[in-house]
Amino acid sequence: MARSKRLPCPETEALSEKLGQTIQRLRTADQMSLGDLSELSGVAKSMISQIEKNESNPTLATLSRLSQALGTSVEAMVSDAPSKSTLVQKAVIQDIPKLQSEDGLCELQILGSLDTVEFVQWYDFTAQSGGVLESSPHPQGSIENLSVLEGELTVVIGSESWNAVAGETLRYRADRPHLIRNTGSTTARATMVNILAHAVRVR
Repeated sequence: MARSKRLPCPETEALSEKLGQTIQRLRTADQMSLGDLSELSGVAKSMISQIEKNESNPTLATLSRLSQALGTSVEAMVSDAPSKSTLVQKAVIQDIPKLQSEDGLCELQILGSLDTVEFVQWYDFTAQSGGVLESSPHPQGSIENLSVLEGELTVVIGSESWNAVAGETLRYRADRPHLIRNTGSTTARATMVNILAHAVRVR
């Protein structure tokens, strides 16, 4: 059965425009040409140009490569810094940035605060059956925590894999290429918390 065509989403359009502006600003600040950023990130120069002009929606894998080359994080590129320090910060669903995996079957909602992005990154993760989220290595010593709320997920690092079902948590070193796959027959949902190397004492 053919999939129905998605209507344009104002929130997604705004996020894409912000990403393009941020990438261009960071690239310019580092005095990098499109070719320089392409060489560092492995992303085609034409693709970077399209992203900066808001003519293309980058995948999570592409954003991950660009953020590493620019010395920042995906979350920092898509989050807005708070205007002032407050006791309580409230984010409504329309304001929460969303990212998709390369295959379009996985979605990450960025729940973490920009104030702590250099130490902890917090996501709500949803994957349709068969969906795969591939991630580049995080800084050396980083730990990823995946708590499955619904369904069944498998984490693969190199030649090893671990499975978890609802109510179980996997904790693993995330400083190597890794992926999360929905190996069940239903949609899976999990909370993902990345504790970056700055906050981790490696034993």
